[in-house]
Amino acid sequence: MLEVILWFIGIVIIVPVIYLVENLILSAVPGQNRSYPLQPIYRLIKHFSKTDYHNRPLTRWFPVGACLFALVTLYFVSAGENILLVLSGLVMMELFILVGACSTKEAYGIMAAQRGISRLTVWSFALMIAGASLYKAVGTLKLSLVVQYSAGNVLLARLPLVATGLFAVAMIKGNLGYFDFGINANTMSFLDTALYTPYGGRSLGVIQLTQWIETGIWLKLISYFLPWQPWISFLVSAVFYLAAMLLNAVVPKMPWKKVMMNSWIWAGGLPAINYIWLYML
Repeated sequence: MLEVILWFIGIVIIVPVIYLVENLILSAVPGQNRSYPLQPIYRLIKHFSKTDYHNRPLTRWFPVGACLFALVTLYFVSAGENILLVLSGLVMMELFILVGACSTKEAYGIMAAQRGISRLTVWSFALMIAGASLYKAVGTLKLSLVVQYSAGNVLLARLPLVATGLFAVAMIKGNLGYFDFGINANTMSFLDTALYTPYGGRSLGVIQLTQWIETGIWLKLISYFLPWQPWISFLVSAVFYLAAMLLNAVVPKMPWKKVMMNSWIWAGGLPAINYIWLYML
């Protein structure tokens, strides 16, 4: 139990550090906008210091529900529970945000929620295929047993495309590179937060926390496929994610329909190919 608590706390701490490091590096790069070293934390505090833009008591509870499911899912992945529990928690978290955006009947919120549903279809399919591939390769869906198998049999050698697909999912959820659906809450720009226009102030701050927790969930999930010690594997996945965040600053944006196609190819297609390959062995 102590190990689970340490993982839980460690992931909650490490993810904001990733965003702080990204902000610090980009601020030192010529041509990039300079900002305060603690800008991500300051932005979060600024959200919580404001009241919600609209008097919608029911809408305010959707981010809270999403954050609670994110915390529960973080516990599942930290404790090495069944991957289907992780999938269920992530889906419920996403649905709370999407339903909250649609409930206000705002045009931008509904439009972005439709993109969010498309994104949900991609990453949930990828995670289901990853679970099926795990069961085929290891004979179990319990992540704590996957760690033992990975250390001795190098799971990454049998499921390389599944691991790559899950990393693509992490980029999709982070709106990075060619997987940017344009519905993130990483900035305070109206155009960049279309999905979250029904929210504001503290509600938007809760959503920002939820996204950070979700990032940690995906990084921990990816680390189960790596052959090193759990903390080393998690740090390796975090470093790769940080690299993707830094490259995002120079990658041109694409229309969301092309982003959708890229997402299906990388996040949906690669795990499916790996699953078929397992049956051909």
